[in-house]
Amino acid sequence: MAVVSRTNATSRQITRSWSSSRRREPDAYLGYLFFAPALLLVLVLKGYPLARGAYLSLTRPVGVRHNEYAGLANYRMLIEDDVFRAAMTNALKGFVVLPLFVAIPLLTAYPIFLRVRGWRFFRATYFFSYTLPPVMVGYIFSFILGIDGPLNTFLRRIGFDRLAIQWFGTLNTALWSVFAVVLWSWFGLGTVVYLAGLATIDEDYLDAAKVDGAGWLQTLRHIVVPSITPTIGYWSVVCTTGLLIWLFPFIFVLTEGGPGYASMTPEYYIYLVSTRYVDPGYASAMGLALFVLVFFASIFQVRIMYLQSKE
Repeated sequence: MAVVSRTNATSRQITRSWSSSRRREPDAYLGYLFFAPALLLVLVLKGYPLARGAYLSLTRPVGVRHNEYAGLANYRMLIEDDVFRAAMTNALKGFVVLPLFVAIPLLTAYPIFLRVRGWRFFRATYFFSYTLPPVMVGYIFSFILGIDGPLNTFLRRIGFDRLAIQWFGTLNTALWSVFAVVLWSWFGLGTVVYLAGLATIDEDYLDAAKVDGAGWLQTLRHIVVPSITPTIGYWSVVCTTGLLIWLFPFIFVLTEGGPGYASMTPEYYIYLVSTRYVDPGYASAMGLALFVLVFFASIFQVRIMYLQSKE
């Protein structure tokens, strides 16, 4: 009888489990239903263009609006293309200035977080630069850094005539001048991002640091930075992708890739090949090469951010 009772109890338990799983099935289907629109948008807006670009990268133009299959010919051209190599080299130079793009917004956000005198004014002023369209920023700085612009006029008046150069027209300064303009344009957004991260810090830690006599620099180094590591990692990824694929309006207005190829970037070269040279296959090949670079750079930074957050 005991065996029969245990068997019946087991049967009832299995039945209840099966019934509950049956009841949960509509909820699971409902979750898939809510997930479907997002998946559809990703496939249509991301997956299809990527697949289309991959296909075009294997073709070459024949006539006005016809392409034919060319295999890996476009990718072999990339290896031999001096302009593309120069553009990729310029893109990689962005990693040299990346620490400035990451650190300067933090150094401006931290005093605002501490509510120094006039912090509301600074918060609004810093973000103002990001609200200006890149094209407008480019035109403003093309005047400021022009050969007879305010900066060079000031340098001549204080006796530094040798430094009064054409900042966007010199081989050694064109790209770095563009980076400086982009930094001015973006650091306001970075300040806001850091302020959001700083708001999550437990004030007890900051109070304890004050009691122990820690200065603002020690507090920044030992409490603030470790506490907002995910925010720093996020902003680093944003700046990395931006320096690789968001410089087009600045390059278009300020230098057009010159002088020579000193400020040529991959995205601007893709624009030239696809519109002026009308070669969508080669442009797609360059676009995929740039996509791979951005993808692995972002994955590397996200991985570093994950490991640091675990520590």
